[in-house]
Amino acid sequence: MLEVDLEGDDILVESSITESCSAYGRVASVKVHRQPSPFAVIEMSRREQTYAVAERFGGSAFGTAALVHLAPKTK
Repeated sequence: MLEVDLEGDDILVESSITESCSAYGRVASVKVHRQPSPFAVIEMSRREQTYAVAERFGGSAFGTAALVHLAPKTK
């Protein structure tokens, strides 16, 4: 699970996710979904980078995309 500030607009949440995941490689795209529960589909440029993101944040990898659940960032 990836902790982010879910109070912001999608573009701000996506930017925060990109920053967190860029440690594992080039982030190709991020799409935030808020319903039914918050999650993000994070597309990385390489499959091994996707697996690293999925492993780090407890998500699932599908090719070059990782599905990661989002949690509200504790302040």
